[in-house]
Amino acid sequence: MTGGHDSPAELYRTLGLLSLLANDLSELLPSLRDRLENGVLDGRVRHVGAGDTLQETCDAIATAGHSIALAHFTALLIGQELENAQSAVRDLAIA
Repeated sequence: MTGGHDSPAELYRTLGLLSLLANDLSELLPSLRDRLENGVLDGRVRHVGAGDTLQETCDAIATAGHSIALAHFTALLIGQELENAQSAVRDLAIA
């Protein structure tokens, strides 16, 4: 696979890099959620905004945790699809 910016080789390389990025993101997000939860338990994360009640703070943290979990799942799916696309490009270049 050789060529310029629009070549199969360049597309294959770009898809591979995007796949690596998605995989890195999927590995980072659970630790981010853990740090948020630990910050709450350790008392480092208190109130989200001025005048927020404890319940509002807990709700905001739960929402953030849920969003992080969804992003983690989405990053895993994107990584798999990028790997599939990369394989398809490789197969097209060979054909």
